[in-house]
Amino acid sequence: MQILLSLMSGVALLIWGAHVTRHGMLALLGPRLRLALAAGTASPARGFLAGLGVTALIQSSSATALMTSAFVAGGLVSLPAALPIVLGADVGTSLMARLLSVDISWLSPLLLVTGIALRLSGKASVRGQAGEVIVGLGLITLALQLIRLYAAPLLHAPIVHAIFTSLGNDALLALVIGALLALLAYSSLAAVLLTATLAVGGVIGPATALPLVLGANLGSGLIACLANSGSAPAARRVSLANLMFRVAGILAFLPLLDAMPWLLSRLGSSAATMAIDFHMAFNVALAATLIWFVKPVASLCNRWLPDAHDDAAPGGARYLSQNDLRHPSVALGNATREVVRIGDVIEDMLSGMKLSVTGNDRVINARCRALDDRIDDLYASVKMYLTDVDAGSLDDDDSARWDEIMLVNINLEYAGDIVERILADLDQRKLSRNYRFSDEGSGELLELCDLLVANLRTRMSLFVANDREAAGLLRECANEFQARAERFMARHIARVAQRRAASVETSGLHLDVLRELVQMNALLCVAPGGVPGVLRGTVGEGGAVLVAGV
Repeated sequence: MQILLSLMSGVALLIWGAHVTRHGMLALLGPRLRLALAAGTASPARGFLAGLGVTALIQSSSATALMTSAFVAGGLVSLPAALPIVLGADVGTSLMARLLSVDISWLSPLLLVTGIALRLSGKASVRGQAGEVIVGLGLITLALQLIRLYAAPLLHAPIVHAIFTSLGNDALLALVIGALLALLAYSSLAAVLLTATLAVGGVIGPATALPLVLGANLGSGLIACLANSGSAPAARRVSLANLMFRVAGILAFLPLLDAMPWLLSRLGSSAATMAIDFHMAFNVALAATLIWFVKPVASLCNRWLPDAHDDAAPGGARYLSQNDLRHPSVALGNATREVVRIGDVIEDMLSGMKLSVTGNDRVINARCRALDDRIDDLYASVKMYLTDVDAGSLDDDDSARWDEIMLVNINLEYAGDIVERILADLDQRKLSRNYRFSDEGSGELLELCDLLVANLRTRMSLFVANDREAAGLLRECANEFQARAERFMARHIARVAQRRAASVETSGLHLDVLRELVQMNALLCVAPGGVPGVLRGTVGEGGAVLVAGV
């Protein structure tokens, strides 16, 4: 039992080391890795290399697949352009498995000492993040050394030989166990390294190791599917395609398992390294074959996972018809209707915020915060739709209208972020502690929320009416809200001076909410204006957007 527990501790350390390395690398190079993946969609070859390189750094093909899914879900790249990245990611993780399978246990003390020193010298700095990566690599090498050490006594245990002998006679059972190992470790790399370590120690032979490796690859596809299960259909298609690649490869290699040991030995592979070599051969063969079939696979995924209809997914865009892009005025009208829907969602979030001000129901608070995801989806859809409108076909009036729609779209999205931030603050600093605002403070915050809803409705009405002479009315709304917020702030400070318990307990939160509401109202009361085409020119450069000042 002691040996088994020690072996389990080595496996746990291996899993944790892979997690630490991945987390540190994403913190250190996250934006650059995403840019590398985005640049890789230009061609299948570049996509394959980008997926290979990024996965070699973060040691997780699943994480690379999830980042790629985000690009597809955001409409930045097409599904066929994204699939070569997934194939490259699987080859990247096999390369890392090959590198880490080499006995470099002498390196683990050096990595740990260096990494911990860098990490402690500056946790939030680049040096500290690099130290985290080095610590993770040190933990991986130490874990592999411990697994080899603890597995050695198992070589002489009759029950161990009986178990693994039975697995060798049942390839499907070994495949299932390999998939479960990858799922439990949340890493196919950890599962493959564990299999290779057991093979090096002689605990298992090729007849058991090879189907375990196939199972680890199946688990890799399942991990990405589970992680994307709650995402939009566009994101889930990437995970589905990756799983289809895995399944196709497994079905192709299963009949060849008996012949693979002989073939790999002819290519110079030993019994100790056969599992790693087979893992690499599997992924390289899969990528070399299936990279030519990404378009049919993408079509199949689109058929199996169609975009949700409005009744099934009320948060999605309803009115952004691609056919209407030929008629700019109609397209701008479509975009206007979607922006109005964003305003409606913000109003729903404000209603939920009022419940969080007066009560302490964390479930309602979480539901209201989730509405911000709907705002983000609508905002992104409107932004991409407007950039597809032919700028050369816009007259001066349409150009000015284009700018106003984009400005309101940007400001509403930011306003939604503010409400989500307020709700999160209320959850952490009030609801979770079961605090209460004073009766006067609650009443003042509710009054400001009601005034904010009224100003939001005024802004959206003027937006729909396309009233470009509304600057005066919006300025009055902004000034009235500002004056009332300042008056309420002074009252709150007076209550704190009186040492009223509820006001003192929630003072910091109360003042933060007031400031956030003032900022949000300023965003909503921005009047249309400026030079037509300025926003359009800014948005057109690489898809970036300009957040309007207030």
